[in-house]
Amino acid sequence: MSDAHRLPGCRSCPQTPGIPQPIPESPRDAAPPPVRNYRRPAERGFRRDERDRVTLLFGSLSSAHDRLVKATLQGLGYKADRLPMPGRRDFQSGREYCNPGQCNPVYFVTGALIRYLERLRDEKGLSTERIVSDYVFVTAGSCGPCRFGMYEAEHRVALRKAGFEGFRVITFDKKGGGDGHDPGLVGDGFEMNVRLYRALLNALFMADVLNAVTHQIRPYAGDPAQVDAVIDACISACEDTLRRRSYAVAPGPFARWFRPLTPFGSAEDVAQLLAQPRERDYVDALARCRRIIEQRLQVDRSTPKPLVKITGEFWAQTTEGDGNFNMFRFLEDEGAEVRIEPLAAWIDYMRHSLHSLLKDRRLIACDAARAQGGVWVLPWAGAWSRYLFQDGMLRLAGLLMRREYDRMRRALGETTPSLSRQGVLQRLGHPFYHSRITGGEGYLEIAKNLHAYHHGQAHMTLSLKPFGCMPSTQSDGAQAAVLGRYPEMNFLPVETSGDGEVNAYSRVQMALTEAKDQCRREFHQALQDTRWTREALADFVKRHPELRQPLHRIRGRRGIAGTAANLAHHAAALRDREGRGLAGAFARMQRGAPR
Repeated sequence: MSDAHRLPGCRSCPQTPGIPQPIPESPRDAAPPPVRNYRRPAERGFRRDERDRVTLLFGSLSSAHDRLVKATLQGLGYKADRLPMPGRRDFQSGREYCNPGQCNPVYFVTGALIRYLERLRDEKGLSTERIVSDYVFVTAGSCGPCRFGMYEAEHRVALRKAGFEGFRVITFDKKGGGDGHDPGLVGDGFEMNVRLYRALLNALFMADVLNAVTHQIRPYAGDPAQVDAVIDACISACEDTLRRRSYAVAPGPFARWFRPLTPFGSAEDVAQLLAQPRERDYVDALARCRRIIEQRLQVDRSTPKPLVKITGEFWAQTTEGDGNFNMFRFLEDEGAEVRIEPLAAWIDYMRHSLHSLLKDRRLIACDAARAQGGVWVLPWAGAWSRYLFQDGMLRLAGLLMRREYDRMRRALGETTPSLSRQGVLQRLGHPFYHSRITGGEGYLEIAKNLHAYHHGQAHMTLSLKPFGCMPSTQSDGAQAAVLGRYPEMNFLPVETSGDGEVNAYSRVQMALTEAKDQCRREFHQALQDTRWTREALADFVKRHPELRQPLHRIRGRRGIAGTAANLAHHAAALRDREGRGLAGAFARMQRGAPR
């Protein structure tokens, strides 16, 4: 037997042709391969001297949010443009360029961005080099724990595949308020300071209130298209205010004196916060919107419509296009009234979560002080004093946020719900979903559902979330325990994707049938309690024009969700008050009604 047919290292065993030979062992002293850690790709920063040339791109929330944010950025001195509302073709484009298995928002937003850039190149004739140089995409970012942490990387991968190598992406970290990366990589062109955050929060709150009023009016208006036209005029009026107003605030002596006691870096930051409670531009703009709405629209709330509360993942419950199957329009076409969640609630939730972080830091600092021995009382007291001051400032920020949101609600008629207190929501949700589990909406989905159920605020809760959303999937698992304790609760989770809307609509229609039955029972009970017939109630509303005003405030009763049922109680109170004494006689004389 020749050596060519023997296995290496074996003198007696022949080698069979076609069988892989064993891999020889490497020497024990061979050097290990070098470790290559991942590094964020180098990217040109957005410089201050580029502001007059570079356009900031953003979008994919509701139309009102995008338009008012664009006007705010323009008022701050930036060139800005919003992406069109993402549609089905954007989703297909996003799936073409992004990695598989991503969240719904990644495909829709990335596709909308790429198709926007392609239109600049193909229709307006801009070169790829100029597009990469003159446009920047601004979006939200995070470190996780779900696929949200990969959005920024997915945007860059898709842009490179689409031929826009080097296109810049700037992210706001949803927890830290900044980019979440080395500030030098972002550049000094985008000033992330209190002036910017205050201006953006005011714009978002204005859009929240306008959206809530829109969904409150449109189901009861004779012509929904007319409502859209009136709200469009209101948004345009707000845009003019945000573009023209001055955002600069000169710091006074008190701001300079108070600044060392705060975590802010400049006296102007303190002056920005002190100026907010006295700010009138936003409130006056919404007051003008109220006059426009009252002059052009009328409603008829005497028809019972089930109230559907929308919860779910941040993006899916806010966008208005194919990203959530156009669910708001579908519900209204099916005869329902929609109550959407404001972005202000999610922002307040992020603020409230910082209380736990401060508490953890205080506990660590106190334990470290005790472990040092010796005179540990002074470090221990210092940790407590820092905690009390920072926690108090955080609570003060929450009070200011709710105050400003309520001011805008009052300017627009105060017909929409106020922000729920985060402490109450945390206590409701914690037994079912631990409040220290972060990511997405956290315990909010369960807490909002329970809050609406206990306070009779909705006939049905619809939770919208992207397909495979990890935090929302966890929340849906915990919802099983909630439904086990409250089996009469009408809760429906729906996962959205680029297709499958027929199945989603079918499921919503089945749950909506139960909500309609509950709404009708509630309305008939209200008619009995108030001694109305439907004809008498409709006649009373006809003889009282203020009840047909879209922003006339109808005070709701605890445990009654439907607008028509609350209208019956509200009209009965007016009827009983008018029937007494000279005031009632005078009111009847004004209307020409019989005595």
